[in-house]
Amino acid sequence: MIFQVKAVTFDDFLTLRYPFGQREDIIYPITRALKEKGIFFDDEIFLKRYFTANRDYRIRLKETSRESLLDDIVSSVLIACGCEPEAVAGAVNEAVDCGIKTMECRWYPHAKATVKSLREKGYRLGLISNTHWRIPDSLKAQFGNLFDVVTLSYEHGYAKPHPSIFTATLNRLGVDADECLHVGDDPISDVRGARGVGMKTAFVQRDTLKADADVTIKSLDELTIHLSKK
Repeated sequence: MIFQVKAVTFDDFLTLRYPFGQREDIIYPITRALKEKGIFFDDEIFLKRYFTANRDYRIRLKETSRESLLDDIVSSVLIACGCEPEAVAGAVNEAVDCGIKTMECRWYPHAKATVKSLREKGYRLGLISNTHWRIPDSLKAQFGNLFDVVTLSYEHGYAKPHPSIFTATLNRLGVDADECLHVGDDPISDVRGARGVGMKTAFVQRDTLKADADVTIKSLDELTIHLSKK
């Protein structure tokens, strides 16, 4: 299938980048960093309350697509454990930064080259990412060099498949929905969400999952054979 579009938007995690190396849950390096910064609490109680709050967040996210920032979840749990709000604020921000630095990700083969090739061909490019982890400034700078528009769910307030995160990106790109192809690996968040607002869709099949997309690809470099400038 050949798409005649003016713009292409991408999902980030498991579409452009993937986790690398052995990973522990991000809350553990955050917990260690909080202690190093002088915030003291009972580890068992804190972790139990955090995992309960994280479960409730994910249930709420699935039901409403309303996004929450990880920093806010950690802060609310600490305050529930008896920590003073004034002491928590700055320490949480720094501790979450420490946790995020331990979560190494790498770009898939062909990912950057494909994005750069599309930019050279004159396509408007966007990134639409579901994340309640803050994006480090260094990665934001990378994204800024590759994409015309970057929409992050924790900044927008709603996550995919909520229609507003797609329409907000389309408005900033200056294109109509049918003039844009969305590329992602999630059958619901990416494919169903984008199709719901009228966008064309390309599903990146990383495993055995299938999706009702306009086209399915195994590698991002396959995109070039499906695109024709509108």
